[in-house]
Amino acid sequence: MYRGMKMVAAVMLVCALGGCGGGGGGSNGDGEHGSGSPSSSSSVPSAVPRLAVPAVFDGTKGWTRPAQRKGNIALAPLAGLVITATQAKDGYVLTAQDLGTGAVRWSTTPWWPFDSVRHELPQPEIVTTGGKEYIALSISGTPGEDPLTNGKPTVRIAVYPADASGSTVLPTRTIDIPAQETGDPLPAAHGGSLLVSFGEHQAVTAIDVATGKVTPYTSDEIRKAPDQNLCRGCSNGTPVGVTPRGPLVQGGGGHFWVPGAWYDSSHVPPGAYVTGGGDLAQLTAVGDLVIAGWPTRNEGREETGQRVWAVHDASTGTVKASVTCETAVSSPGGTRPEGVHPVLSPNQRYLVDGVLAFDLSTGKGHCASGTTDKEAVFTAIDSDGTAYGHTGAGDAAIPVSLSIPTQTITLLPPDTKVPTVILKDQAVYLGGDGGAYSVVVYPRR
Repeated sequence: MYRGMKMVAAVMLVCALGGCGGGGGGSNGDGEHGSGSPSSSSSVPSAVPRLAVPAVFDGTKGWTRPAQRKGNIALAPLAGLVITATQAKDGYVLTAQDLGTGAVRWSTTPWWPFDSVRHELPQPEIVTTGGKEYIALSISGTPGEDPLTNGKPTVRIAVYPADASGSTVLPTRTIDIPAQETGDPLPAAHGGSLLVSFGEHQAVTAIDVATGKVTPYTSDEIRKAPDQNLCRGCSNGTPVGVTPRGPLVQGGGGHFWVPGAWYDSSHVPPGAYVTGGGDLAQLTAVGDLVIAGWPTRNEGREETGQRVWAVHDASTGTVKASVTCETAVSSPGGTRPEGVHPVLSPNQRYLVDGVLAFDLSTGKGHCASGTTDKEAVFTAIDSDGTAYGHTGAGDAAIPVSLSIPTQTITLLPPDTKVPTVILKDQAVYLGGDGGAYSVVVYPRR
């Protein structure tokens, strides 16, 4: 059965995997430079932790940010930046460091949207649209409120370009949208837009950060099923993303669809079995993709404990890759779903999600569970199709790698640290090691 949906984007995954809320830089946000002003120097912090990294990365080089410097962190891989949000006396500050050197490229003027802020330190969201990256900060509050007057609940969003420069960068635009009375906003980058929602079965708003265009979707629009006769679980939907054709909606029994465009029952992967109520396993969204676990049949035509895990294009519903897999729970995280999230390789060809690994070019998948071998859970993936993860858990965890092209699993040296995320030219580690660092970046050899 459906067990909840994690709404993430490829870059946001970095935060989810590393727990961005607890790591980052100080209010100056510049590692060891000691100044909030951008620096042209390529000097980097000297006390870089010497972690045992996978062999393709150089553990003797790189840079780090000490853990004691608080902040929320996100990565902008196209621009090659580590973005840190911190709070100064007069507002929120973004600092952008070069992924390769740790040098500060730019920082912002403190931004304080209104006095009645109802939000903790915001998490910077990286939104990619038109081949460019933007950083969005979302704050909820009640502007206009005073001791005699009620304010109107509002979400105010500041948008910054990732290719900014200088030490006093201002937002390119700020956008206000009406807030729901219940719950804090849940902003998430998806499909080239910033999607702001306030919980299940409520209206959402999609924001084009490049133009400032705001597109609201009402509850009725979200719940509008493409065909009630073919999708009986499509009557009670929850927005989980946005596509160029409209909001991506998840409904009863795990059904998912884009109103007026497509529904999941028209895109059943080979070997899957669709019951009257759908009864899909856990759904997960990453970037412009959706991962769904479909039930299977045995020879007696009954549903089995296996699932056909399929990767669907979120704009069309088309199946891009699939694999049959038996997991201990109906989640790709296997027996250890906590902290396991889908991750795309830097070249967007490969995808891993716990025990699942996919080649989106060939359409083939690999399952590291339900065999005589120990279950392996993968959390990082490189452009050559090498995935990194562990077998076992806790003190018994053993680092392993998987070659997706050859489907060969290899033991790694026992002290190997699996990167939080792998980028084109770097391996990035966020948090960990008892608070010894908040960010460590190692270059590729």
